[in-house]
Amino acid sequence: MLNKLSITLQFKKQQETYRHMPTSSPSHTPWFHKNWPKPTDQRSADILLEDIKKIWIQQEKDPLVLSHDKVIELIHGIGGNSPYLSDLILKDIEFFDFLLQHGPDEACKTTFAQLHAFSTQESRQATARILRITKQKIALSCAIADIGNLWSLQEITLTLSNLAQATLNLAVNHLLLQLHQSKKITLPHPETPDKNSGFIVLGMGKLGAKELNYSSDIDLIILYDPDLYPDNDELNTIFVRMTRQLVTLMEERDENGYVFRTDLRLRPDPSSSPLAVSLPAAITYYESLGQTWERTAMSKARPIAGDIAAGYAFLEAIRPFIWRRHLDFTVIDDIHAMKNRIDQHKKIGKCNLSQLPPNLADDLALEWLTGQNIKLGHGGIREIEFCPQTMQLVWGGRFPELQDSTTVGGLKKLVEKDLIPSASTQKLINAYELLRKTEHRLQMQNDYQTHSLPDNLEEVKKFSVFMGYDNPEQFARELFPLMHHVRITFDGLFAAPEHKERYVLDMPTHELKEYLNNKGFPDEAATILQSWNGSGPRALRTAKARTILTNVLPQILDAFANERNPLLILQRFDTLLARHRAGIQLLSLFERNPALIKRLSSIIGTSHFIAEYIANNPSALDALLEVNIVKSRFNLQKTIRDYLKNSESYIDALPALHSLVHSEEFRLSVARIENQLGLNKTHILRTAMANTIMKALLDKVTKEHQQKYGIVPDGGICIVVLGKAGSWEMASGSDLDLMLIFDHPTETYESVCTPNAIPAQRSLSTNNYYIRLTQTFITAITNAGTAGPLYEVDMRLRPSGSKGPVAVSLSSFERYHKEEAWTWERMALTRARVIGGSVQLQKRVMAAINHALSTPPHQYSNQAILQDVANMRARLLRDAPPSSPWDIKHLTGGLMEVEFIAQALQLTARDAVVRHPCTRIALRRLANHGYLSPKEAKTLIKADHFWRNTQSLLRIFFGKHPPQDLSNEVTPTIIEVLSRDLLKKSKRHTDNPLQTIQEKAHKIGQQVRKIFIKTVGPLP
Repeated sequence: MLNKLSITLQFKKQQETYRHMPTSSPSHTPWFHKNWPKPTDQRSADILLEDIKKIWIQQEKDPLVLSHDKVIELIHGIGGNSPYLSDLILKDIEFFDFLLQHGPDEACKTTFAQLHAFSTQESRQATARILRITKQKIALSCAIADIGNLWSLQEITLTLSNLAQATLNLAVNHLLLQLHQSKKITLPHPETPDKNSGFIVLGMGKLGAKELNYSSDIDLIILYDPDLYPDNDELNTIFVRMTRQLVTLMEERDENGYVFRTDLRLRPDPSSSPLAVSLPAAITYYESLGQTWERTAMSKARPIAGDIAAGYAFLEAIRPFIWRRHLDFTVIDDIHAMKNRIDQHKKIGKCNLSQLPPNLADDLALEWLTGQNIKLGHGGIREIEFCPQTMQLVWGGRFPELQDSTTVGGLKKLVEKDLIPSASTQKLINAYELLRKTEHRLQMQNDYQTHSLPDNLEEVKKFSVFMGYDNPEQFARELFPLMHHVRITFDGLFAAPEHKERYVLDMPTHELKEYLNNKGFPDEAATILQSWNGSGPRALRTAKARTILTNVLPQILDAFANERNPLLILQRFDTLLARHRAGIQLLSLFERNPALIKRLSSIIGTSHFIAEYIANNPSALDALLEVNIVKSRFNLQKTIRDYLKNSESYIDALPALHSLVHSEEFRLSVARIENQLGLNKTHILRTAMANTIMKALLDKVTKEHQQKYGIVPDGGICIVVLGKAGSWEMASGSDLDLMLIFDHPTETYESVCTPNAIPAQRSLSTNNYYIRLTQTFITAITNAGTAGPLYEVDMRLRPSGSKGPVAVSLSSFERYHKEEAWTWERMALTRARVIGGSVQLQKRVMAAINHALSTPPHQYSNQAILQDVANMRARLLRDAPPSSPWDIKHLTGGLMEVEFIAQALQLTARDAVVRHPCTRIALRRLANHGYLSPKEAKTLIKADHFWRNTQSLLRIFFGKHPPQDLSNEVTPTIIEVLSRDLLKKSKRHTDNPLQTIQEKAHKIGQQVRKIFIKTVGPLP
């Protein structure tokens, strides 16, 4: 305890600080009416109370507040349990008085305000003092709010994290300004030194996640941008020296203690890199040498001081390193190995908690807890933290909404995605909160960085009283089962798959053939497996890949053997391995998801086209992890927007969009094969994806275009979607039929450069402005990835076709359709939808489309329109006849004729009430208003569904061009799916299902042709 002289001197130093603070009677602020912990050392509790009374009397203050029972309980609870907190009270008794009068909320608010008002121009000594005194006040306020249960765990850790951030900001600004004043560097904004300074402080770990505890180190990474100081050859030396000064300012002890201990060992390659690392060096390191533990660390990184904007730009640059686009289950093994190293280093020697019963007797549970490390030990805080972190690293690239750096927040997000069970997760959260509370009480006793419970029973008993329990047994009864659940959950997540005793590929040839023959494989399978040895597929050349293959190969072979043609499936899997570079990631996916092997074998056995698709698009495998595709965890629209929002340029987002489109296309195809989604729903989902990509890309491209060429005041551009995309009927491989229309005031002739524009910005004429914008947009949509473009685009339906400009002004569009448009162009407009751009422009364009449909050029008669349609169908039949019996679009009475009937009747009706871009809905409306008989509409709607269903399935199985003779290509699975979707139950098991389907198609075609002749006219 402090003697009277030191107390008096300290009081005089503090008096001026609190002179401006308001006072009030404790009766007006009864915040301390709480159940405070009982003292475990009554003598120390009484001494603290007496010392406070002496100081109050010396100050000639009214000590009435100290007679309040709850205040006495509070002081006893602190003095009888925490020497550290007792010292903080006596060091600044005036602040404690303020705390009693106003409570910890107001105390923290006032303390932070004083820190923010402190000038960065003050001396180093004055800066060090304000930092340390701020730490003392906030630590005391948080401790009282904690032990009185005034604040939640989140409020406590957030306040402590804000303390670290606020003190670091002051220290960094102070040091930067000194460098500027000494002419070591030239800051662009000396009045706010950190702004655009290029000096970045990243908060890592608990600080980055805003989960700091009382005696935490603060893990930092210091970066700097050399491009901001191009002529400074000493920049690295300067910033390294500044970093050392920052560490000293934060952790050196003086009469006011210290602020925070700092740890810089999370920086890139800490054994050889300087304390401050340049941005180019850091980015290069993470892109080429970054390890899993560094991904884990960076998932919590947050710029907390210095140049905040540059810090976020850096994190964006290394986002692909942290959040992988493809599911990577190797991270589970890496983090498990990391935890094992921690156990070995810290000598976690107690028996494995998961081997004990959860309802262990109180005395045995207490014995186990005694001396237990609640952070690093079994069932401790670190195991809870690893659970969400691991799952986030696996799934966070696919689901950006999972990228929550907080432990509790991350767990809740994973529950929302159905990636972990809700009930089990709530227990993890309860355990986390109790363990963190325990950790805080341990550390606030003496300000030690300890995580271990006392190692003798008597001390555990005292500590349990400080925790608020009546006895240690009650403490153990609550804590032990929760830690047991943590360990069970951790073991379940990181359990290594069962290892097989023998590696199949090590068998001699004759033994391998016998082994495979017994499973149903012919001798040729042995040749394939033996080709995987030595310098076989690149995917299997690493030791780790071959180790994983050892574990999963028997399961793979068993799954293949259960299919109708196991050799064919093995051959297709061999192709997948040959084209896949990341063998460890691929095989880990199978190892951690055994059900995926069975599902994959069924899918690649379906058709050569699907097997090739998977081999060329490994990201498609991610979709197979979703057993129930209808209840997808995937928020597609948000993910697309996030990809583009978080990328510096649309070009940077294209690889992720390619991966996403391929995966989603495959997901929807699998859903159709497995009958999880119906035809119309699948088409709608596929079209919705294209819609979102087009709108988001147009928005991103437009913003980048504006940075180069300024803006067109009151101008805008939108997309007119036609064809299958317009009718919400996109099948696998469907093109995008597009037209882009722009509009602007007639008096505007060129774009206008924006204020504070980049030097290279220049104006363009309005036509050129929108033509270039459209060209960039089309380039983005058709950008070729490893497996082709995002979408193939057809713009021949725009006015003047392929010879016209790629972007059309609204006035030109209106004039063309008033004077020149052909009937087939207006037919295409019946399936037009307008997306992207402003809502006002969309409405104007849609009004122009409706006007064009209602008012044909030159006052065409209905008979002329119908004759044009009949002539067009005849010409197409002559110039583009059906290429095979499965050319669904061009067959007699095929899909084209159904669509022509709907489009022709919508044009001749000249009534918006019957129009709709979707064919089946338009047919229904036409029947409702008397343009078709109900029977004819029903026949056409059934035909439309049959043709689209057939075309959709054939594209899934064979691509856009099915073979001439399906009988040589179909597998039993294809026959089963085609029969299920295209035939009635009574005809699904005929001797020749393909022939039965063709007979049905011929009959439907005749019915459609008959209606075509009746409603449109005979073919010339």
